[in-house]
Amino acid sequence: MKTARGIARRYVRPLFDAALEKGALEQVGSDLATLDQALREHLDLYTFLNNPSADRRAKKNVAGQVFQDAYPFTLNFIKLTLDKNRPGILSVAHQLFQEMLDRHRGITPGSVTTAIALDSGGQAQISRRLKQFYGGDLRLEYLVDPAILGGILVRVGNQVIDGTVKGRLAGLKTAIAGKT
Repeated sequence: MKTARGIARRYVRPLFDAALEKGALEQVGSDLATLDQALREHLDLYTFLNNPSADRRAKKNVAGQVFQDAYPFTLNFIKLTLDKNRPGILSVAHQLFQEMLDRHRGITPGSVTTAIALDSGGQAQISRRLKQFYGGDLRLEYLVDPAILGGILVRVGNQVIDGTVKGRLAGLKTAIAGKT
């Protein structure tokens, strides 16, 4: 069975390809960011579009009014997903589109997790070092998780570098348990 993201990708890929062909990647990406924000901030809109008993025509009309300033490809995409009764795709469309855009531009997404928030200088220093290490452009998200106790946890692509105190303690525990 296909995953929800897999199904969504089948809808978002043609939108990306059409936007790329027409030079509208920025506009469509911006529209999808606006859509994503609207669905997160306006629960009534999200609920209505995801209500299986609501009339599809009514959903498309509401979407057309709310997103009337969107690029035509974006508006057609929204209406198509509603017409095909796949409103859940709208919630992940921006993320998938951004991933495709990053890949197209040679940008690798990643995250940096620390126990306390880093100031902009600390973020810049880590960003510079990781770009040197990975040899390319990165889009880094900085997260805070006090549970790691200290150090840093880096995820870039499918690689993980665990330099956390929690990770070191777990390694010590394993080493000690293995020697008994």
